[in-house]
Amino acid sequence: MSAANIPTSTDQIASAIEGFIWPKVFWDFISKNLDAAVSPIPVLQTLNLLMGLIGLAWEWPLRPLAGSLPHRSIEIRLVVYPLSALFAALLYQGTDPALYYLIGIGVYFWAYSEGENPHIYTDSAKMPSSNIQHDEPVKAHDDTSDPPATDDVPVNKITSFHGQLNRFLLRNSSADGSTNRPASPSKRGRDGLLDPKLEASTDDIESIPQHRRSTRSTTASLKRPKVESTGITTSMTQPSRIIRSRSSSSIPRSPTASPKKSSRRQKPPPTRDLTPADSLLRDTIPSNLTLLLVGVNPGILTGSTGFAYAHPSNLYWKLLHSSGITSIRHPPSDTYKLPALYNVGNTNIVERPSRDASMLSKAEMDAGVPVLEAKVAAKRPEAVCLVGKGIWEAVWRVRHGRVIRREEFRYGWQDEAENMGCTDGSDWVGAPVFVATTTSGLAAGMSIPEKEAVWAELGAWVVKRRAECGFVASEV
Repeated sequence: MSAANIPTSTDQIASAIEGFIWPKVFWDFISKNLDAAVSPIPVLQTLNLLMGLIGLAWEWPLRPLAGSLPHRSIEIRLVVYPLSALFAALLYQGTDPALYYLIGIGVYFWAYSEGENPHIYTDSAKMPSSNIQHDEPVKAHDDTSDPPATDDVPVNKITSFHGQLNRFLLRNSSADGSTNRPASPSKRGRDGLLDPKLEASTDDIESIPQHRRSTRSTTASLKRPKVESTGITTSMTQPSRIIRSRSSSSIPRSPTASPKKSSRRQKPPPTRDLTPADSLLRDTIPSNLTLLLVGVNPGILTGSTGFAYAHPSNLYWKLLHSSGITSIRHPPSDTYKLPALYNVGNTNIVERPSRDASMLSKAEMDAGVPVLEAKVAAKRPEAVCLVGKGIWEAVWRVRHGRVIRREEFRYGWQDEAENMGCTDGSDWVGAPVFVATTTSGLAAGMSIPEKEAVWAELGAWVVKRRAECGFVASEV
C-alpha cells in the first residue's frame, strides 16, 4: 500500500504546481468564499505541495525516515492522509489524488481494524522473513518447567490482514495442562519405532538450528524422549494455553479431514440465444410517412420493454429533438406516438435483440436487406434514414456484391440510384436514402457535436417537407 501512495503523492505535487499557474478552487461553483485560499496568496497550493513532498519522502522513504516509527505506523497515516485528502479535494486540480487518498485511508483503516501493527518490531532489519534462517542452538532445560515458546502465537490473536479469516479452531488442552502427541512420522524408523538418532546427547541436540526465530528471543523447549525397557514411547510437553505455531506442524493431517475444494470456478450455464420472438418492439410504418428511421436491431432493454432505443445511454431521442425532427425530447415510451405526432416511423434491419450490434453476423445483416426493401416498397415513405454506417454497408454488399470502399462512403444523402423500395415495373422511383450516424452510447468514433451536425441536415429537410405537405399532428 505504501508503494501505491507514491504516485498519489506525486500527483498531488503536480496538481499543486498546476494550481500555481491556474489558481482555482474546486468548490467555487457552490461558494466563492474559498477563492482567497488560492489567490492572491497561494495558500492551498503551498499546503498541497508540502503534503505531497511529505508523503513522497515518507513512502519512498528518505534515509532518516526508513525503519523509523512514523514510517511503520498505520496510526500516523490515518492522521496525516485525511489532511492530505482534504487539501487535495479543495484544489480544482487535486480531485484525483484526493480520491486516491480516500481509497488508501479506507485500506489502512481496514488493516488497522484487522490487527495489522507493523511497529511492534523494534528494528525493521530484524523483521522475520520466511527466506531467512537463524542458526542458533536450541538449549535443553529442566523437564519441570516448559514456558511457552514466543515463536508460538495465541489462537485468539489476529496477526494478519485477513485475521478474521485465518483463525484456527483447536480443541482445548486437557485438564492437567498438557497433551500427548505421537512423534512425527519423519522421526520414526521403518518399523514404526523411534529413530535411534533421537538418543543423541544434549550436545548433539544443541547443534540443531532453530528456524524462523522471532526477535523476542526465547529458546523453544524440548524434552528428551523417555525410553523404557519394554518399549519405546515419546512424550512432549505442551503449554497450558492453546497455541498455534508459525512453523510447520509435525502432526499428520488426515486426508479426509476436510474435502478439497475445486480450484476451478464453475462455469455459468450457457445462455440461450435470443430470437426475434423475444423482442416486444414492433414496427411503426403507416403508409406515406415523411421519414422512416431504420435501426440495426433492438437492444436487450429495447426488446424487453418494446420501446425503441430504450437504453439511457442511447442518443436517439436527444438527436431527434436537437435536429428538429421532434419538438421536444420524448421518452422511449413515446415510440408509437411518433407517426401521429411527426409522421415519422421506425423499423430495424434485424429483428433479433442483442446486447450490441457487434454480436450480429454479416449474414444476418445481409439477410435483412431484402426484407427492408420490401417494407419500403409496400409503405412508400418519402425518405429512409439508416441509423448507423453498418446498415448502409450491408445494403451496399447486397446490391454491389462487394464491400464499400472508404472513398465511396459518406454520411448524408446518397445518390438517386441508391433509392430504396423501387422495383421492376413500378412507377415509383423509390425513397431517397440518408445515412446518419449511429446513436449508440458504445460508439465513440464521433463526438456529439459531429453527430448533431449530420442529424441537423436531416432534421432541416424533415421540417421543410412537413411544412410543404401541410402535415398537422393528430392528438394521441
